[in-house]
Amino acid sequence: MRDAINKAARLVINHCLKYGIGRIVFGWNKRQKDSINIGAKNNQKFVQIPTTKLKERIIQLCELYGIEFIETEESYTSQASFLDDDFLPNKA
Repeated sequence: MRDAINKAARLVINHCLKYGIGRIVFGWNKRQKDSINIGAKNNQKFVQIPTTKLKERIIQLCELYGIEFIETEESYTSQASFLDDDFLPNKA
């Protein structure tokens, strides 16, 4: 699993370097895996994805390459529309 995390993080960083992207905004919801209901087998597979490790690896690589990393809480993003200029509440 570590190899997959490293490859995924490297893919993100390489994309940023290739296109001159200097900032990554990472949507994060600490409780994203709680009470998920996408079917028993899918629940089991999804909960096993080490999203925290991926986030930590991306942060490490951002520091190494001088890319700004911004973590944003996103549990309420589905209640707002970018196209309508809606305000995104921060209810953390």
